[in-house]
Order: sequence, then structure tokens, then C-alpha cells
Amino acid sequence: MNSSNEEKVAHPPLPDTIANHLLDLLANDDAFRAVFAADPHAALIAAGLTDKQADAALLGPSCLRVSSLASKEAIADARDRLKHSLTSEGAHTVVFCFDDKA
Repeated sequence: MNSSNEEKVAHPPLPDTIANHLLDLLANDDAFRAVFAADPHAALIAAGLTDKQADAALLGPSCLRVSSLASKEAIADARDRLKHSLTSEGAHTVVFCFDDKA
């Protein structure tokens, strides 16, 4: 088996209520979207995570870090898939989840 340095780092799944709130904000709230793009840690706390949970959510190559945030429409259209990804066990390293460069 590979050492832990070679394994993908996973963050804990987000609670359903937080994932729903985060997706609502990303699909509708321009001010929140600006914060998310500039400081995802602060945005995740604003969406309801604790400081420790936000740190864990951003660990490693998290899909919650973006270079350019996808449009509100794209997030709304992909909501079910995004929610499944955010609330499921897994590596959460699909770097294009919220990125419009995908």
C-alpha cells in the first residue's frame, strides 16, 4: 500500500444543510460569490461551517478552491451533482467543480 503522502487527501463530507446553503449562495448571491472567489475559508464560515470544518474542507487540492468561479447559472444547473459531491465521502479533488475554466 502507498504511504499517506501518496494517497489523495479527503475532507469530510459537508452536512446537507450547509451544502444546500452554500449552493444557494453560490447560485444567487453576488456578494457571497465575490467572497468565495477571494477567500473560500471566510466564505465557508459565512455559509455555516466552523473554522475547523472550513480548514478541513480546504485541505489539499480541494474543489472549493477556484481560480475563476463558475456562473450562477452553471452552479444552479449542476446543483444536484455538486450537492452529491459535497455531501459524499471521497477525495473532493475534482478541481473544476466550481471553476468556470473546466
